[in-house]
This record gives sequence, C-alpha cells and structure tokens, in this order.
Amino acid sequence: MFAALFISFSAAFAQTNELSNKTSGAVAPIKVKPPKTICRSEDTTGSMFPTRTCRSKEEWTAIDAANAANAERLRNSRGTAGRN
Repeated sequence: MFAALFISFSAAFAQTNELSNKTSGAVAPIKVKPPKTICRSEDTTGSMFPTRTCRSKEEWTAIDAANAANAERLRNSRGTAGRN
C-alpha cells in the first residue's frame, strides 16, 4: 500500500517538476535599457569650478525649452519697466 502511494506521489512530483522547468525556461526576462545620460558642465555663480550635471535627453530638452521661454519673457518685458 505504501509502495503504491509512494510511486504515485513521486510520479506526480516528477510531472510537475518537468512542467515547471518547461514554463520557467520559455519566458525570457525583458531587458529595458535606461535612457542615455548626457552630461554638461555648468558655471555656478560664486565658484571658479564648473559643476557637472548629468540628465537624460528628454530632461535636457525640457530644461532648454524652459530657459528659452524665460529668456523670451525677459526680452519682451525689458522696455516696459516704469511706463504706465
């Protein structure tokens, strides 16, 4: 009785072990590359040494667009100070 029960459990275990080996090897992990960083040196007011700042291309694009918008806003408001 024990021998028959032991054989059936060992056969069932072997089948589940084979299935888990087949399914675990079929799915490969997806590798996602991090965005490439671009480093720039920036001059800091009050310091003689530049600071190196590294960001992604999308972040630099957003920073450059914000800086351009601020520069344009300052250019447009330059001649209006003190006029009513």
